[in-house]
Amino acid sequence: MELPRLQTLFEKYIDHGLEIVAVEATHDTERATAFIEKKGLNYTLLEDHEEDGVVFNVFNVHSFPTSYLIDREGRVMYFHLGFEEGDEKEIEEQIKTLL
Repeated sequence: MELPRLQTLFEKYIDHGLEIVAVEATHDTERATAFIEKKGLNYTLLEDHEEDGVVFNVFNVHSFPTSYLIDREGRVMYFHLGFEEGDEKEIEEQIKTLL
């Protein structure tokens, strides 16, 4: 699962300006919040359900998980679809190029 691995990257690079925003779209805010608390995730969680879909529409998200690295000027600099064991290494290398 990508969320705990993203937490590890967040903790490693927070002092360099890394921000992580996760978007919850399950319509089960209580369950999502409980999961975040249980796993000790302390980055930002946004809700974006089908009725609104603002984040998903802006970033053209059609499957989960979808990850973007956005630079300080708000430009999408990297896109990653899906998550498998080891993907965090590729994401970390991309983070290093942006910081």
